[in-house]
Amino acid sequence: MARTNPGLPQAEAQTSPPRTLSLRTREILAVTVLTLCVIVLTTVMHLYHTQRIVLNATRSQAEFVARQIYFQSAHALSRQPGKDSRAVLARDAELRALLDASVGYDPSLLYALIADEQGVAIVHTDRRREGERVPPQPGFRDAFPARSGLALSTESQVYEVALPFDVGGKPFAAIRLGIAVPLIRNQLNDVLWQTLALAAIALAAALLVALALSTVTLQPIRQLAEDMERLRRGEFDVSSRAGPTDEFGKLAYQLQLLGKQIQSDRRQLLTERTQIQTAVDHLEDGVIFCGADGRILFANRAGEAALGRPAPEVAGEPLDDLLGADHPLRPMVRRALEEGAASRNVMVEVRTEAGAVELLASVFPIAEAGAAREGAILVTRDLKSVSVSARTFQSLIQYSAQLAALGQLTSEVTHDIKNPLHAMIVHIAFLRERLPNRPPDITRSLDIIEAEIKRADQVLNRFLEAVRPSDLPLRPLSLNVILREIATLLQTEWQPKGISFTVTLDEGLPRVPGDEELLRRAFMNLIVNACQAMPEGGRVTVTTATDEGGVIRATVTDTGTGIPPENLERIFKMYYTTKTDGTGIGLALVRRVVELHHGSVEFLSTVGRGTTVIVRLPLEEGA
Repeated sequence: MARTNPGLPQAEAQTSPPRTLSLRTREILAVTVLTLCVIVLTTVMHLYHTQRIVLNATRSQAEFVARQIYFQSAHALSRQPGKDSRAVLARDAELRALLDASVGYDPSLLYALIADEQGVAIVHTDRRREGERVPPQPGFRDAFPARSGLALSTESQVYEVALPFDVGGKPFAAIRLGIAVPLIRNQLNDVLWQTLALAAIALAAALLVALALSTVTLQPIRQLAEDMERLRRGEFDVSSRAGPTDEFGKLAYQLQLLGKQIQSDRRQLLTERTQIQTAVDHLEDGVIFCGADGRILFANRAGEAALGRPAPEVAGEPLDDLLGADHPLRPMVRRALEEGAASRNVMVEVRTEAGAVELLASVFPIAEAGAAREGAILVTRDLKSVSVSARTFQSLIQYSAQLAALGQLTSEVTHDIKNPLHAMIVHIAFLRERLPNRPPDITRSLDIIEAEIKRADQVLNRFLEAVRPSDLPLRPLSLNVILREIATLLQTEWQPKGISFTVTLDEGLPRVPGDEELLRRAFMNLIVNACQAMPEGGRVTVTTATDEGGVIRATVTDTGTGIPPENLERIFKMYYTTKTDGTGIGLALVRRVVELHHGSVEFLSTVGRGTTVIVRLPLEEGA
């Protein structure tokens, strides 16, 4: 028989079983540790993203303030052109007030200044430093995108956001905003303490929740893990099993999914709204969205003409409150909302503080197929711009039709004239054969007659080319030579009638690609018209010059009776003339010749003082 030690109790002599933590304790520890890990991770992520948000917001705000200062500086310089830019900026009270207000408003801005290229302060929020050289600090954008939170917490340097400022296309100054890192750190310290306080509260709350759960939860951790795994796979039938753990797990999972979905949808909605707002604000047409309840959801700037109020103030307002009972757009919107009826291109007159405005309005209901109406969209367009475009288009159509008619008529007339000319050429050849021993004066006369007949034939051919759409073979020529010859020829004819000529030509004028005969006829027509506009005598001035952009400018000015304003729009119309013996095709042909040379012709006239005709021709063919 075995013996026992008489000094020890028998129970202590046996080996004690290993002591393990209870299920409740394990649950509390697991929940607490898990909660602590989540809190630490989310706190670190929150602090990191908060730092990035604060840095980005600080940079964006500083860049926005710099652009405001830029626009105010440009506005100040535009009000006093020609004056010293430094003095204008230094004395501009509005600019100085903007700098002071910017620094006072933004807690992270240390100073704001405008410095020239040498770094000398022109305008500074610290007036004592104006006129001193302020060394530039490192750029904020370049310094902080790659910086970590630790670097920021130990940083004490000042960084700058700079915006170059040009005057007259040349660098003049830079707008510099100083951002102090300690000021940003103060903002982050407040967030840090708030986050730590919330983390401590969350941890304490998690501990209490773990205690509460441990008292009501009797199922093993494995069963809870299995239930959570089923929730992760989307098997939401766990609610059929008894126990608060299953219900809580399902609710937490559903709330998590719902929060992510709402966050994603909200971010997408804000992005799309910003994109639509930016795009629609640049439209010339007014665009107004309203919901099914008649409240305005969105309106761009062009829509203010229909609403009578600034677009930012009308969001959320009932459309009926903005449109009076007699407003012409109100019944159109009501039909779209109540009946789903669309209205297209309805001309309405809207009364505003500036007077009556004629609009072309369209209203369309918004509804998906088979769904209820969700609202309506109102589109308006100012009829003034529409009418200008329509008149221009109609004028082009009329001009083309008249030009086509002139081309047909010219072909017939030219054919009738060419036949006698050819007959004259034949008879001149016959005379040369019948008179072999003719006197020299007769020979000279026959040569002159033959040359003039051929010249008339060439003029007819060029006339046909002018009125018919065709591509001319343009060759480099001297416009000065053409104008000088025309002035010399006409001066002999018109000088006895009291008309003098002044020819001022740019001797360095480049050669222009063109058809010499067509240009000669066009400028001959213009100068003859100028002479005919001075029945009592006067002066014709012909000048040439080179404009910017590679354009030759030829000007014909008279001191005649002038053209009434109501006739200026009609002078290029085919067959329009104020002369008793005029044909009404001269100026139309002039414009056609200039267009064939890819140029333009402009009339400036004052009744009683005279008329100036400006012809511009490009130096490069087809420009």
